[in-house]
Amino acid sequence: DALNQIEKILKTTFEEGKKLILYDQKLEAERSWPKLLHSCLAPTHEFEKDPQDWLKDVHPNTLPTEILQRIVGRLEIRDLKNVILVSKHWNAVGNKPAIWKGFDLPAKCREKDNFVKFFQTSLSSNTQNLFLGFGNFVFQFDDLLFESLLHLELSYLDLGNIDLSKVSDEYVAKLVNNCKECVMEEYDSDNGNNFSSLGQNKLKSIFIGMGSKTRLKSFTFSNRTGVEKFDLSFVPFSILARAFNNLESLTLEAVNLETSQWKAIFDTMSVHSKVKHLCLEFFDPETVDVNMFDSVLSNLIGLSFCGTILKYEQLRHLLESLDKSCNLKTICLEGDLTKISTKLLTRVLSKIEDVNLSYSEIGADQLTEIFQLIIKGASNIKCLTLIEVEEGVKDVDPTVLATAVNKLESFSFSGASDLSEDQTVEMFKEMSKGTNLKYLAEHGEGLAVNRMEHIGAVDPETLARAVHNLEAVWLDFEDSNLTSPQYSAILKRFCVLGKLQII
Repeated sequence: DALNQIEKILKTTFEEGKKLILYDQKLEAERSWPKLLHSCLAPTHEFEKDPQDWLKDVHPNTLPTEILQRIVGRLEIRDLKNVILVSKHWNAVGNKPAIWKGFDLPAKCREKDNFVKFFQTSLSSNTQNLFLGFGNFVFQFDDLLFESLLHLELSYLDLGNIDLSKVSDEYVAKLVNNCKECVMEEYDSDNGNNFSSLGQNKLKSIFIGMGSKTRLKSFTFSNRTGVEKFDLSFVPFSILARAFNNLESLTLEAVNLETSQWKAIFDTMSVHSKVKHLCLEFFDPETVDVNMFDSVLSNLIGLSFCGTILKYEQLRHLLESLDKSCNLKTICLEGDLTKISTKLLTRVLSKIEDVNLSYSEIGADQLTEIFQLIIKGASNIKCLTLIEVEEGVKDVDPTVLATAVNKLESFSFSGASDLSEDQTVEMFKEMSKGTNLKYLAEHGEGLAVNRMEHIGAVDPETLARAVHNLEAVWLDFEDSNLTSPQYSAILKRFCVLGKLQII
């Protein structure tokens, strides 16, 4: 009963609160209590004070640590630096790693002297992000300078086009394996001694460390060299298998591995692996037997073949395996899907929340079936990406497309000319009535609505209501297909409360 009463009090409005009968200090002082009742047992109430008195007594040092952390966590880095100097208590609160998320080296650290001075301060230990690449530093690292970085517990490391030839292999490997997420971009070497900016020995040391003791959860290896595929065949298959299966997320972009290496990786993955997200971008599908995926698909929640054009047999086999067992939440497929059975394709994709079919060939009948399942509520798809799938999309019935798209949370397409005039008009008409969409996307980023080829055909008031039903919208004023009445209607509607938060 007491809890119910408290809940009722907490739910009251300010006006209703005035009517609540709370502790009256004057009245209680005048009331005569039995002499046999000890004063410590006399009724007391937490609402003794006037609300204004409560505010006067509030001091940052008396606030619960959790509340103070949330307040401090909203500060800019430059203000956060001052906060930790106020007192020992504030220093303890402000030095929590979560509060410094996103903090990287100050720009002045590009200079050697400033770099050394910064790492002599306690503030350096709060560094969360580190970008080691061309142009980030005007000096060359050696072991002595690089050693300062080894004490950091990084959340993110971007290792790019930088000369680390004077740094030992062990130090580079230790830095990479002491962070949670690493993006490694390999470039051609300038010194001519190695085939890449890091070199074989450093890469091998990194993978050896990755297979034993590592903090890494996510690793992305991107090929930025002049060759079409970056050759990792020099790394023993046993080392790669242990290294890659010790991660939660693995992305390999334009990398060449031998069949024996792929087999070792997938064999290990089927027995013991932490990998949940696997992204194989721009790789040669001829080097991988698609049957290798059969035993690992059920363990994955994310699978991407972005930039990799799979053949019909590979696509069909992959979809048939996923039809039997699928725990995926995200998938990216690229290839000719028109030959795949519509029922098989839609049955598999409807199990997945985030579907990316960009640059694929897909028929209007297949897309229509996908959209129909979304409309019926028989699909898990929340985010759909159809970049450069213009031919298939334009042939879909406008009403079907519009209804389905507005039941999604995100719809990404090429933007300018992917939709016909009827589809554009119908989509915004449906959006004006209410939508699950948070924003329209183009190539993974916000789509500037004014760039859509047929946007000018949408009724201004309808467009304004639609735009304000989104959470974010991008509008440009140059090279715009929007009319003046449309701009006017959108801007005037800011006087009406809507969902729009970002413009």
